[in-house]
Amino acid sequence: MPFSKSKSSESFRPSQSARPTPSTFTITTTNTTTTTISSAASTTSSSDTSSRPPPPFKVLIVGAGVGGLMMAVCLERAGIDYVVLERMTQLAPPKSTIQLSANTLRAIEQLGLLDDVIRISKPVATVKLRKQDMSIVGTMDATFYKERYGHYSCIASRTEFCQILVSQLPKGKILWNKYVLEIVSGNAGVQCRCANGHVEQASILIGADGAYSAVRQNLYQKLKRKDLLPKSDTEALRFMQNSIIGVTKSIEDLDRFPAAGGEFAEVNIVVGKDQPYTLWLSPTFSNRIAWSVSGKLLTPEGSELSENFKQSEFGPESVDAVCALIQDIPIPWGGTLADLIELTPREYVTKVMVEEKHYKTWYHGRTVLIGEACHKFVPFSGQGAEQAILDVICLVNLLYRLPTQSSHEDYCAAFKAYYEQRCPIAKNAVQTSHLFSHVMNSQGITADMKRKILFNLPTWITNSAEDKIQSRPLLDFLPPVPDRGAKAVKTAAV
Repeated sequence: MPFSKSKSSESFRPSQSARPTPSTFTITTTNTTTTTISSAASTTSSSDTSSRPPPPFKVLIVGAGVGGLMMAVCLERAGIDYVVLERMTQLAPPKSTIQLSANTLRAIEQLGLLDDVIRISKPVATVKLRKQDMSIVGTMDATFYKERYGHYSCIASRTEFCQILVSQLPKGKILWNKYVLEIVSGNAGVQCRCANGHVEQASILIGADGAYSAVRQNLYQKLKRKDLLPKSDTEALRFMQNSIIGVTKSIEDLDRFPAAGGEFAEVNIVVGKDQPYTLWLSPTFSNRIAWSVSGKLLTPEGSELSENFKQSEFGPESVDAVCALIQDIPIPWGGTLADLIELTPREYVTKVMVEEKHYKTWYHGRTVLIGEACHKFVPFSGQGAEQAILDVICLVNLLYRLPTQSSHEDYCAAFKAYYEQRCPIAKNAVQTSHLFSHVMNSQGITADMKRKILFNLPTWITNSAEDKIQSRPLLDFLPPVPDRGAKAVKTAAV
């Protein structure tokens, strides 16, 4: 996540004085013998598209995470019928955070949810890289984001963000405690059978159920039997190491932890020397601090060969033992990580496997994948939630453009257009995140030099790198909102 140096930091809340401008969102066209998804829609204003009745089909979404819930909210606004199946009985405790930038906050503003998201977020001002003795290696400044791109990059609680999305959905649209066991798909539609006997049918199926997606596994098993699955898609996620993450409760002693109470977040990354670890500290809203430790000190020798070790979860009985491994790590405000662990409810501590993978197969027949079901990012890359939301914006726009009486070929054409537009961008994001993760988690003189260079790049280089990944797309069936960034996006493709 490259940042640049800037002299000013503005209010987190967006200016409301600018007049809306038409959306520049474009859709990749896909022509088949039976259907054409026209790119002419990309230049049509929302006032033209909002009067058009949405296609009368039903979407079945598996997974109530960021991607699945965002998909549900967008379909709700588009007037497209849907239902969400979620294996959990409720949203998980706030164990982790997500990062949102102008690329997704513009569409969130278009949905009328920006103020709600701001309330549960903290904008990022700087990212500081430190040695184990807390000396600063380099600083990336992010205060220029709002002026250049329209919104600050911000850190939000994953659970609170999902709660905002749930609040936008009518009762009964999310079916909790529905663990999908079997999926039947054909040219006439899809059917999901759950562990408790519940059966749900729809026109198409969207797998938004994460890195170990049941939808993807079911789809891939069928494709493998037909010899239609690339070999790389049969390989396991690339496992590098384990990470322990947690989020403190609201901190009252702000003299002790001043970073927790600031309007802006100062993110600190500490790279260990005596012990092989990387510590991430990210202040978030409500005077809380999200922390994460990754490294070989959490991965016993040879454990990369043990599937049981990789798949195991830390239960309540294991939390104290795990925290004992990392509690002596020093933190920038004096003291050790034990001080933050003491302020972290045990149910807010968990293990996350540092894994990544970009899948080649995103769709087949009436089934399509979004988010980490088709591209898994390392947990501290800041890309997982962002890329899932960008998937949603692209796919929903294409679904809304389907003919009134959609055929099997129409769905396949929409999925293909979605894949062609999103796959190269997501693949590049996975590769970039991998390189950044490798640099931040490596040990030795060479890694130290690379980190020092990365955190001390000239402003023009970091600005140029960030400009290249800007898109800020909109939902083209809703009234547009202005692109507030001084650095315009020529084509807001996702």
